[in-house]
Amino acid sequence: MIPKDFPDGSFGEGHPVALYERLHGRPPVRHPELPLWVAGTHAEVMEVVTDPATYRSRDGILIPEIGHSYDAPPTIMHTDPPDHTRYRGLVAPAFRPSVLRRLEGAVRDRITALLDAVPADEPFDVVERLAVPLPLQVICLLLGIPEADWERFHAWSEAIVPGANPDLTEEERGALRIECGTYLIGEAHARRTAPRDDVISQLATLELDGDKLTDMELVMFLIQLLVAGNETTRHSLSGGLLALAERPDEWTALKSRPVELLPAAVEEILRWTLPVVYFLRTASRPVTLGGSEIAEGDKVMLLYGAANRDPAAFGPDAGRFDIARFDTARKPPAPNLAFGFGPHFCLGAALARMEIRLVLEALLERYERIEPAGGAAYNGSSVVAGLRRCPLSFRRGGE
Repeated sequence: MIPKDFPDGSFGEGHPVALYERLHGRPPVRHPELPLWVAGTHAEVMEVVTDPATYRSRDGILIPEIGHSYDAPPTIMHTDPPDHTRYRGLVAPAFRPSVLRRLEGAVRDRITALLDAVPADEPFDVVERLAVPLPLQVICLLLGIPEADWERFHAWSEAIVPGANPDLTEEERGALRIECGTYLIGEAHARRTAPRDDVISQLATLELDGDKLTDMELVMFLIQLLVAGNETTRHSLSGGLLALAERPDEWTALKSRPVELLPAAVEEILRWTLPVVYFLRTASRPVTLGGSEIAEGDKVMLLYGAANRDPAAFGPDAGRFDIARFDTARKPPAPNLAFGFGPHFCLGAALARMEIRLVLEALLERYERIEPAGGAAYNGSSVVAGLRRCPLSFRRGGE
């Protein structure tokens, strides 16, 4: 059922839908080569992510971490309660709704500038000209670091995500990761001395009941924020625009009923594209999951893309892109797992939703249609998968 090298090599053309369909309606399947079980139904993934006592994160969340141990958790994603509760309590205030509301006008300005710079009625790469720069500019704005350096931050991000840039050697990736961490901890130390109105200052100076982030916790969270805050949004944005371009009826429906359908369209884009391929959990005790007997210490791969296309959760048309799927006038479907669920629900979910919504609002106001304009290409990453190139044409009118 599962290729021996899965997930490597499986995302070169987007989500491996045929594999997802084989996993739907079945209990977790043992991987033929790796010491783990693959969970591909919505119910299984939900059961795991909402039970951190049984399925722990501290033993590693990615395949290359199998067999490794850490003196301290390298990211918040590697923590379990109560450590995770403490960590999240320290960083969550930086993502309050009031913080994001203050950003909205600035995000609109950056979208306007980017769209002003792309040609109307002519092909261009939406990844290069819109989907890459926008989330990076927003993250720079949020962190309070120079937006003019966004290309530098892009290089760092590509070096940190396995498989994101296959042109980099391991030595180049390592050097860029060190450069990124050194820069961010330097910025955090500077904010402790002279705080500003930005997220780095909030995280560097925040105390909760006398507790504060260590330097290691601080730099790892900032790296995670830099990567998660731009790579995932980039791929959802570009993948969502491609889905709309390939389905003109969906774009027409959105244009005719933007007020009712825009929030639903954002959710469907997130469900459909879901850039995060998987995370692992480790069973802390013998447990039955979906009918499979999981032994203590076994790894479980949470295959989020499969779960988000599970017909048992989203109906028999779960394999179709439908911008009205999450329309509030309908019966609500199952929870969208684009940002995870439970204790590890993504802190940046509201920010990503805002960026996608504002881009769609701007496109609906400016253009009559969006159309494919050439062959799209995927990065093939087995961790954060998405488009490396996506030629589109934004059409103002006419044929």
